[in-house]
Amino acid sequence: MILALDLTDGSDLNQFALRTISLLERYICAIKLNFHLILPLSSSELSELNRHVHSYGLQSVADIKLNDVPSTNQIAISLLSSMGFDAITVNPFIGTAGLRAAVVQAHELKLGILALVYMSNIGAQQGFGINFLDSNSQVTLLYQKFLQDAITCRADGVIVGGNRLEILREISCKKDRIPIYSPGLGVQGGNIKQAANNGTDYFIIGRSIIESKDPLKTAKNIQQQLAHVNVDS
Repeated sequence: MILALDLTDGSDLNQFALRTISLLERYICAIKLNFHLILPLSSSELSELNRHVHSYGLQSVADIKLNDVPSTNQIAISLLSSMGFDAITVNPFIGTAGLRAAVVQAHELKLGILALVYMSNIGAQQGFGINFLDSNSQVTLLYQKFLQDAITCRADGVIVGGNRLEILREISCKKDRIPIYSPGLGVQGGNIKQAANNGTDYFIIGRSIIESKDPLKTAKNIQQQLAHVNVDS
């Protein structure tokens, strides 16, 4: 389980994040930070947060969905590496060459790249599910192109909404199997057991835990669900 630290409340977000990690560390393998924390916190605070994460043997993902020209991507990857992040999310809309350049640079810095293939939010199909003509004049879906680019460019995993069961099943049955990271579980309607049975490897869960009355109890219950899924499979 990966904890999505999408914190919005509290006068001191950094201290709140540190306390939350200490509270839940035994039930997670990593944390994911998006702009909820990456924008308000300074680089020194983010570095402190990542050192705290590493002190528990966990990893951290910078969920910025990187999607810019190569020179800008290069600077972003370098800065995130210097702050101690272990992986970065990238939007394959930058194209095959752009994604490959990001992966090569990240791997040189000992970072992982997770490619965004299909989001969990309502309306995601209006982008990721559109048809287009590929280089062979064949009609394909955008998420299928993103998936193939992720595999070709040797990304370390793909992000697919845990509430997109058909997409999960399609991807998990591919010959070139790539690890699947799934948000959209709990609050957004995704079911842990269904996602697991359809191919999710890593479960990204945030609001269901951090907005609960008892985050520790909730995290423990979810971890137990995951353990039972593994046993059943």
